[in-house]
Amino acid sequence: MDDRLSGLSDDLLLKILSFVRLKDAVRSSVLSPRWRYLWTSLPTLTLSIRHFKTIHNLSNFVTHLLSLRNNQLPLSSFDLFLRVKHDHHFVVGQRIINHAFSFNVDHVNISCLYGTGYDDLKPRLVSLPGSQTLKRLTLSRPPCPCDEIVLTSAQEFSSLTTLHLRFVSFYDGFLSMCPNLENLTLLACKVTGSDVSTICHPRLSNLTLEKRDAGTRTINVVTPQLKNLIVLNYNGVLRVSAPELASLLVRGPCPLEFSTDGFPCLEKALLDFDSVHLSSAYDNSRNLSNSYASTIISLLQEFHCVKLLSLSMEIIELLNSYVELISHQPSPLANLETLRLLPKSYDLWQTRFFVSTEVKSYLLSRSPKATLTEVPREERNAVI
Repeated sequence: MDDRLSGLSDDLLLKILSFVRLKDAVRSSVLSPRWRYLWTSLPTLTLSIRHFKTIHNLSNFVTHLLSLRNNQLPLSSFDLFLRVKHDHHFVVGQRIINHAFSFNVDHVNISCLYGTGYDDLKPRLVSLPGSQTLKRLTLSRPPCPCDEIVLTSAQEFSSLTTLHLRFVSFYDGFLSMCPNLENLTLLACKVTGSDVSTICHPRLSNLTLEKRDAGTRTINVVTPQLKNLIVLNYNGVLRVSAPELASLLVRGPCPLEFSTDGFPCLEKALLDFDSVHLSSAYDNSRNLSNSYASTIISLLQEFHCVKLLSLSMEIIELLNSYVELISHQPSPLANLETLRLLPKSYDLWQTRFFVSTEVKSYLLSRSPKATLTEVPREERNAVI
């Protein structure tokens, strides 16, 4: 019987192998001489502890993989899921992580789960070996009760431009080991040993901050070349020094404080604060609600150069309730071209947008040619 499959091009065969588990791709080497070394040219590698009986089996497999793979060929990505339950397995887990960085790879994606659950949770120091070729790194742990992951590295990631961290901690100075970093995403991360996290980097261009770690109250952002800032579901204190910022998006609860050194280059801004958060603040404490209104007005005062501004109706209603805070202030929006109003996030029956005369004057009086647009509900979350 003809082996028609083996007659296909290497590119097609590698595409086929990419859809099976890596262990099975390696086993394909016994099919025929044509297949013997084919798997060593796979452009992507995906490994999970779930496919191995023990962590030692996984470690031995990775060692074998490293010794046989054609390392002269580029590797686009290496994905690894690691589960370490016991202390005496921690060294093995660190060895596997070191192996992941030893491949000539563009993107490493590691998900780590340390510990056994609620009992005896502890910080785990994970040392990254550095890399001269790595361009993108994603490292995360699940948002479930497990040991804290604390990142450190004594070597630079000289080519790294994109870093995504989720539910991990890192030492102050870790970002300095990534001198060419341009894109940074932090989800519920913190700087170890402090309730104040400082993000300081001279080349960072895009920054996303999502959620606040329970141990972090304040985030200081010092980024002289930052162009785009996204803040999602963060309710702490945020202090930003980003003179080149061109785009700002803030969604979720209203921050307790949002202070800046000014936004002289900001052209696009979206403020979409959570309706439940604002309404509960209004119902339970007039002073707290007043504080949120003051935070919003203080932030708007920095929007002198903004051309496109999007505001949720929760913000408009809060300003409607505190017109005394803006009645004697000139409008800061001198260059506004478009003001977009977003429907409430939770009020599915909202059919009208009411903006008081005072609020409309505050927002539009210095930009009389600006257009006012009401965004349809179905387009609400697509607005950026």
